[in-house]
Amino acid sequence: MSWQVEALAAALLLANVWLVARRSLWNYAFGIAAVSLYAFVFLEARLYAAFGLQFLFLALNLYGLANWHQAQASDGEVTIGRLTGPERIGTIMATLKLGVLVGLLLWLTTDAALPFWDAGNTALALAAQYWQARRRVETWPLWCLVNIGSVGLYATQALWFTAAVYAVLLLVALYGWREWQQRAAMRDERGV
Repeated sequence: MSWQVEALAAALLLANVWLVARRSLWNYAFGIAAVSLYAFVFLEARLYAAFGLQFLFLALNLYGLANWHQAQASDGEVTIGRLTGPERIGTIMATLKLGVLVGLLLWLTTDAALPFWDAGNTALALAAQYWQARRRVETWPLWCLVNIGSVGLYATQALWFTAAVYAVLLLVALYGWREWQQRAAMRDERGV
């Protein structure tokens, strides 16, 4: 795979996440294009969990587009909320279980480069993407963890553009977290 494809995928992903932080529906156009290209990049790098995740991301992007469109207020703003206690516990448990199971599967059945790191990061990313589609503030700390793990994971595979974009995405995730927390606090104050 050429470095140009990886660079384009990284640029599309960066635009996607910036638009998510801004609560723009346009994020989904960039997200769908990014995951489509990243499927090829990760397959070539033998990061099979990350490869498979792109298909789940595609489905979650389509789901998120519909969900965000439906939740859009008359003024065009996309409303957001917070996770409940049971949702938080369920997310932690499901993420740990999925990471271990996929890691074991990759370790036992493939020539995966880093099966448990890849699988753990994939499980976190799947949880983050799901809660992003559901418009929950807690998507952002999950994305922060994903971004930290991704920088190291992709650097070990010499995916330099991708490692660099995930370093930038960590900053964008911190920005998105702050923005969404402020919006949720304003919503809580209004009692909506």
